[in-house]
Parts: sequence; C-alpha cells; structure tokens
Amino acid sequence: MTASTGISMVEAIHQKYDDDVETCIHIHIPASAPGKTESGNLVIPPILALHDSNISGAGDTDRLGTLCKQVQELDLTKNCIKDWNQVIDIIEKLPKLRFLNLTSNPIENRSSWQCDKQFPNITNLILNDTTVSWECLMKLLHVFPRVEELHLSLNGYSSVDLHGDFRYPPLSRLYLNGNKIQDWTEMCRLGQCFPHLENLVAMESELTTIMSDNDLKETFPCLKSLNLTKTKLASWEDIEVFREFPVLVDLRIKDLPFIQTLPEKERRQNIVSRLPTITKLNGSPIHEQEREEAERAYIRNFLDAESKPQRFYELEEIHGKLKHLADIELSPGDLYYHIKVKYGDKEEMMDILKDQTVKDLKKLLQNFCGLSVDKMKIFEYKSDYDNLYLMRSEIRSLHSYRFTELDEIYIYHVETKVISKGDYEIEENGIAKLMYPTF
Repeated sequence: MTASTGISMVEAIHQKYDDDVETCIHIHIPASAPGKTESGNLVIPPILALHDSNISGAGDTDRLGTLCKQVQELDLTKNCIKDWNQVIDIIEKLPKLRFLNLTSNPIENRSSWQCDKQFPNITNLILNDTTVSWECLMKLLHVFPRVEELHLSLNGYSSVDLHGDFRYPPLSRLYLNGNKIQDWTEMCRLGQCFPHLENLVAMESELTTIMSDNDLKETFPCLKSLNLTKTKLASWEDIEVFREFPVLVDLRIKDLPFIQTLPEKERRQNIVSRLPTITKLNGSPIHEQEREEAERAYIRNFLDAESKPQRFYELEEIHGKLKHLADIELSPGDLYYHIKVKYGDKEEMMDILKDQTVKDLKKLLQNFCGLSVDKMKIFEYKSDYDNLYLMRSEIRSLHSYRFTELDEIYIYHVETKVISKGDYEIEENGIAKLMYPTF
C-alpha cells in the first residue's frame, strides 16, 4: 500500500518491532517489551500502542491473530481507519482484548453499516474525536454488549440523539468533554439510556444551566460522581440543583465564570453550604468542621437580607440563631492556638490564628524554618494519640484540627522520610536519627 492509502496493522507492528520489514526474518526485541517463543516468533505484549502509524486496516488477519493473541489493550490513536468493518476484522483476531482506543480516526458514519457479531470482552471503549454518530454508537454498543467505560469527547455533539427506548445498563462511566451541548435536557437523555451511570464527566462543554423539567431522582438514580468543570453554569440556583441527585457525593465544578471573582475560600464555602450531601468537592474531601464553618458563614451572609432563601432556614434549624461575628466578644483563646512549633533543633511557642488554612500556616512558618512553602511539609503531633500525622490538605481550615496546648506542630523538608513514632529516618550522612522524642 502507498502512504496515501495507509498501511495494515500487521505492517505497522513489524515496522515498530522488526529490523527487516521486507523479509520479516531478523527481529529486534526491545528488552522492555515483546519477546520470542522458542520457535523464534515475535510475541506482542498485552498492552499494544500504535499511535500515529498510518494504519488503515487489519492486513493479513491470520498473521495478526498470531502476533496479537495475548493483547488485552490496543491503542490506535491518530491512524487512518475509515471503516468499522476494518475495526471488526482487527478485534476478531484479538480474543483477549478488553480495552480499545480509536481516538482521532476518521471512521465513516455509514447508516447502512451492520454487524451481527458481538465482543463481550471489551469493557473500555474510547471514541474521542471520531465524530461517531449517536445512530452508529447504538449499533456499536450492540456489538460491544458489556462496555463499562465509554469516552465520547471532542465529537462536536450539540444534542444527544439516542432513541427514547434505547437502554444500555452495563455503562457506569461516561466522558463527554469538549462537546457543544448547551441544554441539560439533552444530558438527561444520557441518564435515561444509561440507567446505571455512576460517573459522568462533561468538562469544557457549553452547558449554561442544569435546571430542567426532568426529575433527577429518576433520570440519574445511580450517579455518584459528576464533573462539570469549565462549563458556563451561571447562577447559584444551578449549584443548588445538585442537591436533587439522589446519590451524588463527588462533585467537580472548578472555573465557573460567575464565581471566579470570589476568593478561593469564600467560593468553596458558598458551594459547601448549599450542598449537604456532597462529601468531596473539586477533589478534596469536605470535613465536618469545614462544613460547619461554611454553613455558619452562609447564615450570617443572609442575616440582614429582606428575602431569605429556604436554605437559610434549614441551616438555622441546625445551628440556631446566629449573630454577626462583629457582635460576638471573642477571647484570644477563641481566635488563636497557643502551640509549640518544632523544626530540627529549633522550637518556639507560637500564637497561630485559627481562622486560616494549612497553606496560610506554611507561609507563616517560612521565616521560622527557612524553608519555602513548596519545600516544606508539616505534621501535627496529637498528644492523645502520641503520634505524628501529615497535615495534607492545604485548603483545610486550622479550626478543624482542634489543637490543645499539649499538641505540637513539626516541620520537615519535603524530602525527609517520616514514617511513624518510634521509627528512624536515615539522613544524607547515613546516620539513623530518631525522628522525634519518645514520650
């Protein structure tokens, strides 16, 4: 075949692994990848990637079957496959295949295409940037009856044209990034057609609202994780709709234009206070103390409002009648922790403001330890448990740690290995040193 028409997958494999393509006699075997059988035949590894190899079809299918009988994952990104029949020819010869990536192949959407074969082993199907039509997709999902994860990003969809009676229960994870869907009603069709959907990712789409007449309890009964980062949601009313998803607990909605002007902490508090069932926001868990602070801040934001939202009264039932913080007399003990901070041989009693995050604390400690924020990791020593615990989440409020005067904060360089109490760290000079004193 010429370069303009592409080459076969068999040819591409030999080009990648064979020193002598024409005779296929001398085969170079990289130490990290394929091996040979005792007879000297080339054996392809379980994960086969043939990116941008100008592949247009299977080629010698018997030879393909011999080469690829152990292949479980196949990545054919950026090739020249135009015909679904060629895809089927390839899959037929890979009996163990479970993962198929056809990203950026110009496969034609012929309405006449049919296939009466099925491949139940395939559970992961990636069709990004293929412009696969919904009509063709329904046929493909009949051919692949057990797909659990499906990628349909960058396909230019502005609507979801699945048939009203189409149902595909196996699918649990769906990725629709970078499409042009604006109307949430279109997205609801996905919930109806994929009734066991648990994870939906639709980043960088044109969605302007998620309000619709659809009952989300019926439309997305199993959805646990939703990512609508970099969409065009435009109001707090849209945010509050997330409460209606019956089992949703993990939500990612970063970079929404209408809240980008708010400080990071205030932005997160406004979301957390509105969504009582969400336990993980933008990748970070919501701790009990953080939720309480956010809900109290929400109440105070509306204390002077003439018209108060329903959420205000719900939270007032939980936290009682609150006053503005300026009206509350606070002692120094209410505002600060008086706690010992240690770094190497240095130690100092410090008054540390409670109303700040771990990231703020790191900035404060730079002058004390001489480490920049990115070179520092800090641990809490809890006297009740007699052990060190990494203060991992930089956005977590210090309020939630509830330090006492018997507790301490330890600072280490990021490269220092800190294991657990009673263990030793090995310094660069090879000397074992007790990480912190025994109590």
